[in-house]
Amino acid sequence: MITLDHPWTAAGQRQAFRLLFDAWARPGTIAELAEWSGGSRARLTVLAALCDSATTVHDAHALLDDGDLSRLGAQQTAADAAAFVLADATRAPDGLAPCRGELLTPERGATIVLDCQAVGEGPALRLSGPGVDGSAELRVLGVDPGWWQARAAWCAPPLGIDLILCDARRIACIPRSSVVEF
Repeated sequence: MITLDHPWTAAGQRQAFRLLFDAWARPGTIAELAEWSGGSRARLTVLAALCDSATTVHDAHALLDDGDLSRLGAQQTAADAAAFVLADATRAPDGLAPCRGELLTPERGATIVLDCQAVGEGPALRLSGPGVDGSAELRVLGVDPGWWQARAAWCAPPLGIDLILCDARRIACIPRSSVVEF
């Protein structure tokens, strides 16, 4: 009998989606995905929970291998047309132009899955806005400062991008409506 790693099972994807949904509702909180990752980095678990054949993905820094891309089933496309953009946080976002949505369709703004060195460690960000009681602190290690500058330029709610910060086993979400001070 062949068993697939957790990110590729329906139960693993459902649980990862629940954890993502909870983290999304409370920006800056950290969710642990290790139990559902099957040994893969959290970025793969996140994409497995969110992508299917009806979604589009752009792998900005070739972080996914051919097998993972095939199992995701998502169509590969340019960053400006992709629903999901996967990127290496240690590399500056130079030249990256993700979709920000349009006034009549702001929900089409991309979600950037940013693979970081560590979520919950490193320099502090201060988050405020919807879903945050006052303000919250989130520590993230291994993110090029250019990402925070680019995010500020890309986000003018309701338009903008959403961020999912991932390390080997943890995630934190920063919606476009959140204010980030660093």
